[in-house]
Amino acid sequence: MAKDPEKKSEYEEPVEADDEPLEEDEPVYEHPTCPRCGWHNTRPSHTKSIIDTMLRTFSVRPYRCRSCGNRFRVIRRAGAN
Repeated sequence: MAKDPEKKSEYEEPVEADDEPLEEDEPVYEHPTCPRCGWHNTRPSHTKSIIDTMLRTFSVRPYRCRSCGNRFRVIRRAGAN
């Protein structure tokens, strides 16, 4: 197998020239912002009560901030995560 001198790794995906840059309206972060500290360093939290289970029906998901430890809920779509 011949190596391509342009690639740094044989597993590297080729970059196409017609890839469009992100628009300014598109969100860069996948995780929601913490309402207490404003950081995007959040993760999905465990379901703790029956209220969390019921709210999950309406796409309201619990999250926890890794910076300040605040637990909060956010409306999330299935494809948005």
